[in-house]
Amino acid sequence: MLIVKVQHFGQYICINGINQNKTEMINMKNITTKLLTLGISAVLITGCLTACKVTNNSKIKVNINGEEVINTEIALGTGSWKVAESMVVTDELKKYFDEAISKLDGYNHTPVLLLGTQVVAGTNYCFLTTSTIQANNAAKEMKLTYINVDPSGSASFLKDTVLKLPGVGDGGEKVGGWAYAESTVITDDIFKVMEKATETLTGATYEPVAYIGSQVVAGTNHAILCKCRPSVAELNGATTYVLVYVYEDLQGKCEITEKTDVVLSID
Repeated sequence: MLIVKVQHFGQYICINGINQNKTEMINMKNITTKLLTLGISAVLITGCLTACKVTNNSKIKVNINGEEVINTEIALGTGSWKVAESMVVTDELKKYFDEAISKLDGYNHTPVLLLGTQVVAGTNYCFLTTSTIQANNAAKEMKLTYINVDPSGSASFLKDTVLKLPGVGDGGEKVGGWAYAESTVITDDIFKVMEKATETLTGATYEPVAYIGSQVVAGTNHAILCKCRPSVAELNGATTYVLVYVYEDLQGKCEITEKTDVVLSID
């Protein structure tokens, strides 16, 4: 019997016993590499070890048969979710998405970007999607849509949450002048808006990945989904998603007015 313990700030959060034959010994280096390269709170030894969830940046200790093999601090970012490096919705991902969504009635979802993945029993995926309720031709909404692809390759819908803008009702209707963007593409103009708004910021960089919406005032308010990456000095940080609100005045001056964390979660 091999005993694996994961310790989080002095409290054991998960203890797993794994039966192993002598010919199936686990390589300690592989365990260490798995934990560190994932950069998430799930420790996965295929077919043996269940996921252990930690929600914040944490000091992690892993003991195997009483021997400490890992003692480090890991920036966990969005919990057990890993932010996607490539956000492209491939043909394979689109196939899984369509299969999962086909089991819903009355909704029309279109995947725009892959935001992140979570290793579980199979893999959970989070997509940025645009959708309309077919029954009443409701206004377009943007959502975080979650699906699961199980080990056999079968896809199922998990949940979705609306990426809400200020002054936009639950059905997507305009209340305060805000409207969802017709296209999420980051154009040259929107890229320049973010560039101007962040040119004096320190501590993190903001990479615009999707244009979410706008509001016309004396100038324009923009809502832009960004990947936020800490600077080199912020060693405890991890890449996260942030919805950044930028005000662009009539002279083209831009400033950030608000930032909202976008956390990937199916809880």
